[in-house]
Amino acid sequence: METKDWVTIISVAIVIVGWFINSMLNRRHEIFKERFKYQMVARQSFIDVWFFIQKNSAPYTTPEFLPLLENARKNFLLYATNKEIRLLESFIKSSEQNNLEESVQALNELVILMPKIIRKELKIESN
Repeated sequence: METKDWVTIISVAIVIVGWFINSMLNRRHEIFKERFKYQMVARQSFIDVWFFIQKNSAPYTTPEFLPLLENARKNFLLYATNKEIRLLESFIKSSEQNNLEESVQALNELVILMPKIIRKELKIESN
């Protein structure tokens, strides 16, 4: 084999390896985008619950509250991180037990955690 044959073989090998690496990186990026999209659906459903709680003095007695909370819980169980799920379940459990202090604490932790996770995933600096 001559030198030009080796150059051709090496060039083709580099192109093929580059193609596989590019495909792998594109796939990883697409998975991230889909995961992020579904996690944002979960977080947005919780934001609806949070805004409802803020607007109403007695949200637990309002008939519209339970469907909002059920939707947020469903979305969290499907798409949220383990820490978000744990905090939401803690909020629901303490609310059911009329433990206002724990309920408020879990709610506040969740409200603080969600933007941190979003900023971290999007690589946005937080001050």
